[in-house]
Amino acid sequence: LEIEDSCEASDLEKRKAATAIDNILSVLTHYSQLTGRLVCGKRCSLPGMGFISSSLYISLGRIKQSFVLIDPHLPAMPMVYASDAFLKLTGYDRNEVVGQNCRFLNGVDTDTAVLYQIKESIQTEQACTVRILNYRKDKSSFWNLLHISPIRNASGKVL
Repeated sequence: LEIEDSCEASDLEKRKAATAIDNILSVLTHYSQLTGRLVCGKRCSLPGMGFISSSLYISLGRIKQSFVLIDPHLPAMPMVYASDAFLKLTGYDRNEVVGQNCRFLNGVDTDTAVLYQIKESIQTEQACTVRILNYRKDKSSFWNLLHISPIRNASGKVL
């Protein structure tokens, strides 16, 4: 296998990204409670974006890291958002990934032990970081330093 240089986010960058997402969701939830106007839901969503509100979609678009958001409450945990950096990295278009489970990035040499670790982390609603071999649309491989973290509300419940 040809291993490319990986671009690993530092712990500080990971914490900043997690804090940014938490802040965005907190502000949008607070706004929703104050005004009585939904910031999530069909009436505010963009075509093809499901339940991601337009406010959140715009905010997420400003983050320059490669990431996706999944909905763990839907069958097969589909992606509900994919960043531009993720699309550039994988070679897929947004309409090809939104609604799909991340497993489509796996291939013949993807380590099943790492897949099990990911599954366990999702089931236990715990964060984890793994290095996994994934595949682009053109079938070329890349090492993905994958960080998975649930988004929680103020009471600690996974959203």
